[in-house]
Amino acid sequence: MARVLVTGGAGFIGYHVVRELLERGYEVRVLDNLSRSSYREVERLCELVRADVRDPGALMRALRGCEAVVHLAALISVEESMREPRLYHEVNAGGTLNVVICSLKAGVRKLVYASSAAVYGEPVSLPVTEDHPTRPSSVYGASKLAGESYAMAFGHRMRVTVLRLFNVYGSLRRVTPSAVEIFMGRMLRGDPVTVYGDGRQTRDLIHVLDVARAFALAVEGDHPGVFNVASGRPVEILDLVRAIASVVGVKARVVHRPPRPGEIRHSYASIERIRREMGFEPRISLEEGLRLTLGTAS
Repeated sequence: MARVLVTGGAGFIGYHVVRELLERGYEVRVLDNLSRSSYREVERLCELVRADVRDPGALMRALRGCEAVVHLAALISVEESMREPRLYHEVNAGGTLNVVICSLKAGVRKLVYASSAAVYGEPVSLPVTEDHPTRPSSVYGASKLAGESYAMAFGHRMRVTVLRLFNVYGSLRRVTPSAVEIFMGRMLRGDPVTVYGDGRQTRDLIHVLDVARAFALAVEGDHPGVFNVASGRPVEILDLVRAIASVVGVKARVVHRPPRPGEIRHSYASIERIRREMGFEPRISLEEGLRLTLGTAS
């Protein structure tokens, strides 16, 4: 089977992608600087190159013998990106350009790039399709969109698949937790849950194991282009709080705060394209996903 380089493979999503690829018989190598990594034990599963995607020399060494690259290495905090815009540009946009250039030099045939729903900004129509306007409202979103552009600019020289991830959850070990993990952690500690605004905002939640399958399908197949990776279903924040409380076995205490500036009100994806072209279908329901997440507490 082919050898695949996974950048950011010691991170939350990366680790699960590595495991999925290994289970499918791929030889996997990971490049990660371990600065914000949740799963350093990935070194027990495969070869780990401790390096930064901003280092072309390290990338070239890591790419030796690889036929495909899954590029997940990135900084992912919206709030931090507004405080540290140059850093986010350097890592997310510049790092992606490095990965693309080095992959071409190394003769890589396929690149799967992890992008984000943040590239869409505030939706003008729902569900959000891949043809929706891209109007990011954060430096994080802008940096991921720049990475998409760099990757797609070389689509005539290698197969490029862009996966736009919506709200991925699934582990209480995450360095940068999602709302699911924040809410669950607070409930487990007996603390109240903070909800910004009225709690009627909607999000599209997908478990990390489903996301890992989507990446594996992109590596296995011939699917150039852009694809949403999501559940395709909206969930209100207050409904999410109630669902987590039910799984944890507590009565949630909610504290409302004023809405955060720039927060998107409603967002959920159309997944018709990835369903039609890759045969991808989310398998893990929200209740099952929350139970799996709770299981990571120990």
